[in-house]
Amino acid sequence: MLIDGGSRSAETIVCVVGECMKEQIVRGLLALVLVGVPGCVGQGTYEQNLKDLQSTKNDLDSLRVQNEALNKQVIYLKESGAKLKEELDKANVQIASLKEEVGRERQAVDNKVKDLDRQVKELTKAKKDLTQELEVQKQRYEDSLKTIKRQAKELKEREKAALIEPPTPQLKSAGPPTDATKSPEAPPPILNEAAPASPSNEDAKGPANLVDINRATPADLTLTLGLAKEDSDRLVKNRPYKTIEELITKAGLPKATVDKIREKVTVAP
Repeated sequence: MLIDGGSRSAETIVCVVGECMKEQIVRGLLALVLVGVPGCVGQGTYEQNLKDLQSTKNDLDSLRVQNEALNKQVIYLKESGAKLKEELDKANVQIASLKEEVGRERQAVDNKVKDLDRQVKELTKAKKDLTQELEVQKQRYEDSLKTIKRQAKELKEREKAALIEPPTPQLKSAGPPTDATKSPEAPPPILNEAAPASPSNEDAKGPANLVDINRATPADLTLTLGLAKEDSDRLVKNRPYKTIEELITKAGLPKATVDKIREKVTVAP
């Protein structure tokens, strides 16, 4: 816009200069006409008019030079305006391209933010589920621990009761009848024979302290073999067993668990 305004200003100046030149030329011609008419002007006036014409000519030459310079400036301004317009068009194209690229990047960022929000929600839900599962497993562990302690206490009480149980006295059978003439002999002394020990959890153990899976109590399975309460209950529920492999096929115990206790158990008929 500034260049267009400068071009119009230069053209206006050129027009003004042209009008001035025309006016000076008209005045000079008029003076020549008057000089050419005999008796119209004097010698002094004639010389003055010649000087004015010379001055007008000089002014015209100066104005012509200025006019050419102004024309060059107008051409330069027009060329500069065209170049600036071309550069402006290129700048507008670049701005449009940048806007489009910024729009794509903004869309990508928005999609990334949405994806991150979704992942955060999924991780939060997974954390909540894991926390709940941990609480459940913790409660099961505490319940199993209480059960093991209770069973161990009961086992100790039963073993203690079996150890302090008094033996049952037994009398030997009397000998054959003696002769009445003989003096009676003193009765034979009463011998106290130790009563057989009451059965305990040792009966469930076979040779070399192996645990019989068909006779062992849940407490034996838990304390001696280290099985979980659920595995012990399942093992007892599915008795009897003919082979150790049936702990997997029949009781449904994990193979790793069976391999762990394989050397500690036996199967009695």
